[in-house]
Amino acid sequence: MTLTNNLTFQLSDTGIILNDDSVLGVPFVDIDRVSGLDNAPYRETKRDHEGSDGGFMDAEFETGRDITLEGTVYAPLGVSLESYLDSLKNNWEPSTTLVPLYLLPDNTVGTRLVFVKPLGCKYDWDTARRIGSTSVQFNAYAEDPRIYDFTQTSTNIPIGAIVTNGFGFNLGFSFSFGTVSTNSDGQFVSVSGNRPTPPIFTISGPVTNPLIISDTLGRTMGFTITLGVGETLVIDTQYRTVRLNGTTNRRSTLTLPGWFMLQPGSNFIRFRAAAGSGTLNIAYRNAWR
Repeated sequence: MTLTNNLTFQLSDTGIILNDDSVLGVPFVDIDRVSGLDNAPYRETKRDHEGSDGGFMDAEFETGRDITLEGTVYAPLGVSLESYLDSLKNNWEPSTTLVPLYLLPDNTVGTRLVFVKPLGCKYDWDTARRIGSTSVQFNAYAEDPRIYDFTQTSTNIPIGAIVTNGFGFNLGFSFSFGTVSTNSDGQFVSVSGNRPTPPIFTISGPVTNPLIISDTLGRTMGFTITLGVGETLVIDTQYRTVRLNGTTNRRSTLTLPGWFMLQPGSNFIRFRAAAGSGTLNIAYRNAWR
């Protein structure tokens, strides 16, 4: 990914940079209109208030984004416009997997990205082709409406406490061995975006029955599984998947499904287990509306 100039765009790490007219003697795309990068559409549900005037509306969640870039392609005299259009069509062809659409609004905020499925490059033949130009439109759909920072942040947390489930019995008085925590554990994870962001948790063995706890939200994700040395459990909180070594489905090991996202600001996260000396890696990008 090679964006350096403000107000430029690039689909995929090796795609053609749009709106970059700083290089002379080669075709380029001048973008003059972009839609779909403001607030994503909200999913609205409306219903009447029975027995009185007015009604209710729920608009808590967003739908995906339809993103459109419109502009003009220019080709210098003697340079093939058609060959350049072929390259644009190849770059923006539909994909079964999500592709990063990079954008650089300005150097103050830096490069951001949206994960999209491209929907092609569209243009008409008109008289402007005689002078080596044509209007063009690029379309994409973002299933995830979040706009992310380009840089991914990664934090490692070691096991800070061993948790043991004990037993209890009555002998005329309460005498029990319950949960034991050997020491304080966890650390703060800072998020500077303006909306919750879905982290990817990677638990590395050796570890038995790990717990991921958000003190900020009061949520716990607990797993009944033993990981050996070199084994990992990858938890994607956006798609709610749990995979052993990143490939094999182990969703059934999640016995405390307290799914959570990282909130803007400071998040205190704890990593505990019944036994082991593994680590928890938290990978995330700051997310924006």
